Amino acid sequence: MQTFERLAPFMLRSRIVEVGRQRLLQVRKQLAYVLITDDISENSRKKALQLFPCPVFQCFSSGDLERIFGYHGTRLLGFRRSPLSNKAMQELKMYRVTEKQLQTPVLAEHPRVAILGASGIGRHHANWWRLEGGEVCAFLGSSPESVQATTEKLQKIFPFSGRGYWDLDELLEKENPDIVDICLPPELHYHACCKALAAGCHVLCEKPFVYDASLPVEELLSQARQLVTLAEEKKCLLGVCTQYAVAAKFCLQTCPPSLAGVQHYFGQLVSPGANRARGAQQTWIDLAPHLLAALQVAAPDAMPDWQTLKTDFTGQQADAEFLCRRGAEKTPLAVRIKTLHADEAPFHIRELTFDGNAFAIAGKAGPEGIFQLEITTPKGATRHPDMLRQLIRSFKIGKVEVNGSQAVQNMEWLLYILGQAGR
Repeated sequence: MQTFERLAPFMLRSRIVEVGRQRLLQVRKQLAYVLITDDISENSRKKALQLFPCPVFQCFSSGDLERIFGYHGTRLLGFRRSPLSNKAMQELKMYRVTEKQLQTPVLAEHPRVAILGASGIGRHHANWWRLEGGEVCAFLGSSPESVQATTEKLQKIFPFSGRGYWDLDELLEKENPDIVDICLPPELHYHACCKALAAGCHVLCEKPFVYDASLPVEELLSQARQLVTLAEEKKCLLGVCTQYAVAAKFCLQTCPPSLAGVQHYFGQLVSPGANRARGAQQTWIDLAPHLLAALQVAAPDAMPDWQTLKTDFTGQQADAEFLCRRGAEKTPLAVRIKTLHADEAPFHIRELTFDGNAFAIAGKAGPEGIFQLEITTPKGATRHPDMLRQLIRSFKIGKVEVNGSQAVQNMEWLLYILGQAGR
């Protein structure tokens, strides 16, 4: 998206940007594509697909368009055919709207949300849903005892008045939630996603999307693709919580790359090992999905050149280095990812570096003690909504930050690197 913003002044000077519904209709056969905003009405979104024969992309807010193009209150822009338009479309391709997507129902203003696994990270999911206007109607535990303990945990965070279950089928039948948020151990993700989607629920799933160390790679990827297909058939939203996709967007908005795109990417995550001897494989599965998601945001068109892959899986450290190809006209993108479960200080390092611009990522208490994302950038510190909160905020309005197809690609990269490291 940074390249798109960089191109905006050139597109304006070239007079290829068209504004105004009537004007767009007059020149619609000359348009390369149409851009609609995230805050456009559902009815207007449908009309845009019906009226314009060219591709339609949905991203940015009307405020963003005012900042980028100078048009106040505009939710619809057209771009005439030109080399600049073709270049801009490469940045927008992941935001294309299709007829199939329009079949997805609009979420309720105050959706009923069920959290599967609410004692760990799930309790934070529950609280963010509550703060974003969702009704946390239920959660899933593993036993009557765990349900009681988790209920007490939730009630210490917010006035939780929902019910706890230890049987997923019973929860889905009795509660009929709009959204199921899955925070279970990874080996339980696939079956929980299947049941929730089959019941017609929108699903937000923690990372890794699906993973079970006892299953072969092809079976895991098959499961992931099955879930994407099932979500499409059921017309349900499906998103995955690789949170650093959100952080990467914030970073690149602050320091946009050149028109050539990001040339070098270095992602580093260090988390406490808590003396659990997790091993390099577990470190990679736990932490690398985040850093790969940031890569997907920085270069949506990048494809790894696996012949350049180098790995170092030692102890509780799992690192990978490789090049990504982005077409014949673009310089390859150099990628380096470092992950570690540390038993000695420093225990917390969260850093994304794009073309030498380092961004240190931390959580800081904001107003009323509510945590926010603080990013230390080359231009100073910036504050944003917590990464998980932003994922949930977007999902609630029907925008998936990391969709099923992106999650499958993330898994393909994750598992391939893991397999090569074991050789």
